[in-house]
Amino acid sequence: MSLALIDSSREIRLLNSREPESILLNGRKIGFVAERKRRGSLLHVDEDLTPCDLVEYVEGGERLPAYPAGILDTEKYQYRGPLGFDFNEGLVDFRVWAPGHQLLFVEIYNTHDLRTPLSVERMEPRDNGVWSCRVTGKLKGKAYRYRIERGGVSKTTPDPYAPSAICNGNYSVIVDLADQEPEGWNQDHGPYINSVTDAIIYEMHVGDFSSSWTSDHFHKTKYISFCETDRKNTLCGYAGIDYIRKLGITHLHLLPFQDFSSVDELDPSYNWGYDPELHNVPEGSYSVNPLSGESRIFEVRQMVKALHDAGIGVIMDVVYNHTFRIDFPFHKLVPYYFHRLNERGGFSNGSGTGNELCTERFMVRRYVMDSLLHWLRNYHIDGFRFDLMALLGIPTLTEIETVLKRERKDVILYGEPWMAASSSMRDHPFVKGDQRGTSISVFNDDFRDAIKGRPDDSSKGFVSGKSGLERIICAGIAGSVDYSAGISGFTDEPTETINYCSSHDNLTLWDKLFKISSKDSFEKRRRMALLALSIVLTSQGAPFMHGGSEFLRTKLMERDSYKSSEVINEINYNRSSFYSESTGYVRELIRLRKREELFRLRKSADVRKKLSFVHAADNLVVFCLTDSTRSYTVMHNASPNGRHYGTDGLWNVLVHDTKADLNGLFEVNSNLAVEPFSTTIALRR
Repeated sequence: MSLALIDSSREIRLLNSREPESILLNGRKIGFVAERKRRGSLLHVDEDLTPCDLVEYVEGGERLPAYPAGILDTEKYQYRGPLGFDFNEGLVDFRVWAPGHQLLFVEIYNTHDLRTPLSVERMEPRDNGVWSCRVTGKLKGKAYRYRIERGGVSKTTPDPYAPSAICNGNYSVIVDLADQEPEGWNQDHGPYINSVTDAIIYEMHVGDFSSSWTSDHFHKTKYISFCETDRKNTLCGYAGIDYIRKLGITHLHLLPFQDFSSVDELDPSYNWGYDPELHNVPEGSYSVNPLSGESRIFEVRQMVKALHDAGIGVIMDVVYNHTFRIDFPFHKLVPYYFHRLNERGGFSNGSGTGNELCTERFMVRRYVMDSLLHWLRNYHIDGFRFDLMALLGIPTLTEIETVLKRERKDVILYGEPWMAASSSMRDHPFVKGDQRGTSISVFNDDFRDAIKGRPDDSSKGFVSGKSGLERIICAGIAGSVDYSAGISGFTDEPTETINYCSSHDNLTLWDKLFKISSKDSFEKRRRMALLALSIVLTSQGAPFMHGGSEFLRTKLMERDSYKSSEVINEINYNRSSFYSESTGYVRELIRLRKREELFRLRKSADVRKKLSFVHAADNLVVFCLTDSTRSYTVMHNASPNGRHYGTDGLWNVLVHDTKADLNGLFEVNSNLAVEPFSTTIALRR
């Protein structure tokens, strides 16, 4: 299939085809010269073209349209004004960016009757590609959508700039955000942190948080389950927001809750939500009333405020690298502009889902920026995790950092510094190492794999006894900075690494350890799991925990549970009581990290000055953290034998043999011990 794109006022790029029979401009033939390319032709035409012109090429006797693409990258079409709707009592202004040879209409509906529009208003084009119209009347709460008439074909789409929608995103809704504020919203704010290394990030899916039969939440799988206090598991232990508050984490990373298309909002099945449709709209399946455009806004704000009131920041997992389907709103409005194309005219697939957003283009990048600012300002989000961040590219991530840090100095930014497959992107992808010198952090998969082995296969890691990984473990402990000639990494500062041993992707930590050590005893595997978490929580950088890993969370060996049942994905709060010793151990490690700045240094110079490795061989890593007032010794032992480290002076042992107490477990003089597959931490008296 061939495809023609207008790249400039005098050039048409013809993909997957050679030379057309003729070129038509508004119905008449114009001259052209064809320049052969490897996968098509570049057509140099004799007359100036504009995006508003009807440009066609004739192939096999058939007239086919040429779509404006590269020509829209010129300054004239880089629109910086308002988009979406402006609501005032008695009138609404609608604006949408959709340059091209077409007609646009806005259809307005009652939300309880979406079959027949109340009115249909024709929109007027401007020179910069924006279509607009003003509609008078009492329109608050009304639904609307755009209708595009192009080439004899009619298509409808919701407004991609609107803040709310109903009915699985088929209709946008005119809402006044000021009407949807829970009590105290104007005073709401998340916890302030001086550095991302002060954060302790805990990953959670909105539905998983309350779906389990083991909790007594009233509003299971819904946003407002986060507002329910005094919830218990069936063993009378804590559940829900009280559980994570007492655990001590500082930030909750929530899997995507931007509107996604992979579930029916009125009859939802399970999905992680990495299938975005309307990036500015809260997902309706987590709302108690998905038929209301207002409810989902109010409920998300309630959720955020409840977490803030508990002292917990909210990090939003966002997906700007691809869309669920090709025919999403922007493709209907501006075909072939918002997605990257390959040289054959197909869609680039670096996301592994069939397409990529083309963030090199000004209006795509502007859409991403506006969307992030929308969530930051209107929902008080404290940070963003970027899915397949490499596909956004260095220029886009640089602009995101500049704009969001200007808006809020302590906003947390991190993501996956990789892509799922090769891409046709023109910008340099944002991969590991490109974060150097920025305030953007990236997931440290080298550290993860050294700790436990590769995520899903039978490979072992340090905690399961594999030898020869001590140097990689040391690099991770040092925040992956260039620490010494023998220990170096990919960061300039420890603030640039997200240290983790498991996440929602792949096998859980507990399931991975079962796969590689199924013949070992339960207790041995439990010790391995706690050793892995100990390493993460005592390393320089920002620690990240998969929700439930502290109580040995299992997904019954399901490695990719993105659409598995709630039973597979649930947070089984009973396990926090069954394995209370493990949960309490991690809780104390979190307390230690929050109390002691030596475990969360911000500068590589301080890491090199205050951190010293004294042993790194034979499955034992020993290091010291020292400043002018105190000194810690940390021992990570991944061998089946107890080990000793000789030192002088009196030491208060805080962590030993999978037990932890910041007041001290016991004191020793001159000789520190560490048990098999465990961590010891001691403070010099």
